Amino acid sequence: MYVHAQRRPWQKEAGGEIFSAAPSATGLVISAAAGPHPRDHRRRHGWIPDAAAADRARHAAFALGKHAVGLWHTHPEPWPSPSDLDRQTTHEYLETFQGQRSRYLLVIIGNRGSPVSMAVWAVSAERQGVWLELTESASRHASLDDGAMDSLRPTE
Repeated sequence: MYVHAQRRPWQKEAGGEIFSAAPSATGLVISAAAGPHPRDHRRRHGWIPDAAAADRARHAAFALGKHAVGLWHTHPEPWPSPSDLDRQTTHEYLETFQGQRSRYLLVIIGNRGSPVSMAVWAVSAERQGVWLELTESASRHASLDDGAMDSLRPTE
């Protein structure tokens, strides 16, 4: 994912899905990422995945015991945050699971730092409209169990 960071003005957004072998685990571990795909529609400020390629990647990951748990993509900004379209797309992906996922992640790779900045957001199926920015502190590593979800900062 980091290799696609938009550090230069001509670089376009890239993205894909992220996967976990244990999608319902309290301490969610991301074990794989897919994308970008050659037929994705990529612009400086936009990325639309090739649905057929994303579907094939999802099925291939599932055959290896990995489940889709979120999306990743790049933003041409130092401190990335989800756009309205990012939020809408993430909700749509979560809804396609028809209750099989309690949360869905959105990882956005920025363009500053070494390694480059990364923002991770979670949307909860139970708390529609509530987005949680997952942050790491020196004293505590947040997980996505119910207790950690309550302690994270909600955004609108």
